[in-house]
Amino acid sequence: MTDTPPQQEVSSIHTACRNCVFAEFKNKVQTGCSLNKLDDYRNAGIDLVEVYDKDGTEFFLVDGRFCLFYRNKEIMERYPRDSWERIALMTTKCPYHAMVLFEEEHTFAQLKRTLKNLRHDQEIAPNFVTVLNKQYLHYAEKPEKYTKPSVLLDLLNDLEFHQFSFKNVYDPTLGNRELIDLSFDSSSTLPYPFYAVFHADFDIPHAFSKELNDAILIKMMQIGIGTPEDKLNGMIVSRTAHKKHGGNAFNINLEDKIEKYEENAHNFIHKASDICPSLIK
Repeated sequence: MTDTPPQQEVSSIHTACRNCVFAEFKNKVQTGCSLNKLDDYRNAGIDLVEVYDKDGTEFFLVDGRFCLFYRNKEIMERYPRDSWERIALMTTKCPYHAMVLFEEEHTFAQLKRTLKNLRHDQEIAPNFVTVLNKQYLHYAEKPEKYTKPSVLLDLLNDLEFHQFSFKNVYDPTLGNRELIDLSFDSSSTLPYPFYAVFHADFDIPHAFSKELNDAILIKMMQIGIGTPEDKLNGMIVSRTAHKKHGGNAFNINLEDKIEKYEENAHNFIHKASDICPSLIK
């Protein structure tokens, strides 16, 4: 990059603040960011490299990260100037995929409550929801005791999620980690960087999605996996980490693969409650 001094090396992934509308300058020297993102990056231990261009303007380069809050004038000039910060904060959210396991012992009322929570009670609703119906074979044997699959599908339709999928589980020998992998494989092309897992009877805290968003965009946490507190409830996984390590294939949990094969693995493995403290019951 020609903007940087010859002795300074930077990652091929970076963001230059030079043309961002939120960069604050005085006498051609950047003094800050009106969204306080520079402080967030510093607090997260992310390098801010001081660079300059051919006109002598000095500004920061966020090394190793694409800043999701970067906006140039061409993007923002269609909006009133006093709305720019509010628009950036409103439109910069971390998309995620929620998987819900509907076990034999769960009730329709529990599933309905959990899905309504995801759709209406979270500050940031999931962009994609998958229900894994583990009652399917039990319904086939005892339809009077279990919920008809079409009723479950109607529930998903009625809630009007942005995207959803519904999967009846035909093989009772598959464990939940295997089902998670299958669900991931069927949606691997979707552009959502994280997925979270819940059982249908789990009371998802209202603060869950905001805390996840803040952990990624404000605390700048590097998340490979957030290990669950209870069964699989609240498990948060980076799709990149899942792809890289083949999920939970060969009956080896993803977190164990990250621990074994990633350098500085402790930076990528967290308790889910360290990411979203409201998960602590």
